[in-house]
Amino acid sequence: METASPIFTLFVIEDNRTESMLLQLALSEIKNLSIKAFSTARELLQHLPERPDIILVDLILPDMSGIDLIKKIRAFDPKIRIVVVSAQRDMDLLAEVQSMGVFNYLVKSESCLTYLHQVISELVVLLQYYRSRSN
Repeated sequence: METASPIFTLFVIEDNRTESMLLQLALSEIKNLSIKAFSTARELLQHLPERPDIILVDLILPDMSGIDLIKKIRAFDPKIRIVVVSAQRDMDLLAEVQSMGVFNYLVKSESCLTYLHQVISELVVLLQYYRSRSN
């Protein structure tokens, strides 16, 4: 039986308002997903006690590097799934982020939103499976 209310929470951190709105719009039709957007790392960190299931992280933020934010999220709860969406294409940076155990790394592009929708949809299905197994 399908539940009417969202059962998974996604936090989006993106300081560009237009890009933030596009990300939210691209993901808004995914069932069982509640989306909260933040423009600064500080603001997102204040809401971590809400225990989001997934966090979309941009690597270039106004108040903290995305790498430092990922470290803080990992220290708070290593089970939170992190998906990086960034314009950064530097291979050393990509390798560093991947070594931190992020679920996926997407480079911002025209096809990025379609791929992001697919990645988050699959992640929600995976989380539903894990949750059903633990009950």
